[in-house]
Amino acid sequence: MHAEGARHLGRREAGATEGTTAHGPPGVEISCRRGAAALEKAAQRQIERDNLDELIADFDKVHGPADPEAVAAKRARLTGGAPNGGAAATSGC
Repeated sequence: MHAEGARHLGRREAGATEGTTAHGPPGVEISCRRGAAALEKAAQRQIERDNLDELIADFDKVHGPADPEAVAAKRARLTGGAPNGGAAATSGC
Protein backbone atom coordinates (compact mmCIF):
# COMPACT_ATOMS: atom_id res chain seq x y z
CA MET A 1 0.00 0.00 0.00
CA HIS A 2 1.34 3.43 -0.81
CA ALA A 3 1.78 6.12 1.83
CA GLU A 4 -1.38 8.08 0.89
CA GLY A 5 -3.52 4.95 1.30
CA ALA A 6 -1.89 4.19 4.64
CA ARG A 7 -2.59 7.74 5.85
CA HIS A 8 -6.21 7.45 4.74
CA LEU A 9 -6.70 4.14 6.58
CA GLY A 10 -5.22 5.62 9.74
CA ARG A 11 -7.81 8.42 9.92
CA ARG A 12 -10.75 8.28 12.22
CA GLU A 13 -14.01 7.90 10.33
CA ALA A 14 -16.00 11.05 9.70
CA GLY A 15 -18.58 11.75 12.37
CA ALA A 16 -16.90 9.72 15.10
CA THR A 17 -16.74 11.61 18.36
CA GLU A 18 -13.56 11.97 20.32
CA GLY A 19 -12.68 8.81 22.19
CA THR A 20 -14.92 6.52 20.14
CA THR A 21 -12.32 4.77 18.05
CA ALA A 22 -11.09 1.22 18.12
CA HIS A 23 -8.10 -0.22 16.38
CA GLY A 24 -8.57 -2.65 13.53
CA PRO A 25 -5.53 -3.97 11.69
CA PRO A 26 -2.27 -2.26 12.71
CA GLY A 27 -2.52 1.49 12.19
CA VAL A 28 -6.23 1.48 11.34
CA GLU A 29 -8.84 3.11 13.52
CA ILE A 30 -12.56 2.53 13.07
CA SER A 31 -15.52 3.96 14.90
CA CYS A 32 -16.52 1.85 17.89
CA ARG A 33 -20.11 1.55 16.70
CA ARG A 34 -19.06 0.15 13.34
CA GLY A 35 -16.32 -1.93 14.92
CA ALA A 36 -18.69 -3.41 17.47
CA ALA A 37 -21.26 -4.19 14.78
CA ALA A 38 -18.61 -5.86 12.61
CA LEU A 39 -17.38 -7.93 15.55
CA GLU A 40 -20.96 -8.92 16.40
CA LYS A 41 -21.60 -10.05 12.80
CA ALA A 42 -18.33 -12.01 12.72
CA ALA A 43 -19.16 -13.70 16.03
CA GLN A 44 -22.66 -14.57 14.79
CA ARG A 45 -21.26 -16.09 11.57
CA GLN A 46 -18.81 -18.17 13.61
CA ILE A 47 -21.61 -19.43 15.85
CA GLU A 48 -23.65 -20.37 12.78
CA ARG A 49 -20.67 -22.25 11.28
CA ASP A 50 -20.08 -24.06 14.58
CA ASN A 51 -23.76 -25.02 14.80
CA LEU A 52 -23.72 -26.27 11.22
CA ASP A 53 -20.59 -28.33 11.91
CA GLU A 54 -22.38 -29.93 14.88
CA LEU A 55 -25.44 -30.74 12.77
CA ILE A 56 -23.29 -32.30 10.05
CA ALA A 57 -21.37 -34.37 12.62
CA ASP A 58 -24.63 -35.60 14.17
CA PHE A 59 -26.03 -36.48 10.74
CA ASP A 60 -22.84 -38.35 9.84
CA LYS A 61 -23.05 -40.37 13.08
CA VAL A 62 -26.57 -41.52 12.21
CA HIS A 63 -26.35 -41.86 8.42
CA GLY A 64 -22.64 -42.18 7.73
CA PRO A 65 -20.61 -39.71 5.70
CA ALA A 66 -21.96 -38.37 2.42
CA ASP A 67 -20.96 -40.19 -0.77
CA PRO A 68 -18.47 -37.86 -2.54
CA GLU A 69 -19.72 -38.97 -5.97
CA ALA A 70 -23.34 -38.23 -5.05
CA VAL A 71 -22.34 -34.83 -3.67
CA ALA A 72 -20.42 -34.02 -6.87
CA ALA A 73 -23.40 -35.07 -9.01
CA LYS A 74 -25.83 -32.91 -6.99
CA ARG A 75 -23.41 -29.97 -7.08
CA ALA A 76 -23.09 -30.29 -10.86
CA ARG A 77 -26.88 -30.31 -11.25
CA LEU A 78 -27.31 -27.29 -8.99
CA THR A 79 -24.55 -25.23 -10.58
CA GLY A 80 -25.31 -26.02 -14.19
CA GLY A 81 -22.40 -28.40 -14.71
CA ALA A 82 -24.64 -31.37 -15.41
CA PRO A 83 -25.01 -32.87 -18.89
CA ASN A 84 -28.78 -32.19 -18.72
CA GLY A 85 -28.20 -28.49 -19.39
CA GLY A 86 -28.01 -27.30 -15.81
CA ALA A 87 -31.62 -27.84 -14.83
CA ALA A 88 -32.26 -27.18 -11.19
CA ALA A 89 -32.24 -30.24 -8.98
CA THR A 90 -35.63 -31.81 -8.63
CA SER A 91 -36.80 -34.69 -6.47
CA GLY A 92 -34.63 -37.73 -6.18
CA CYS A 93 -32.60 -36.49 -3.24
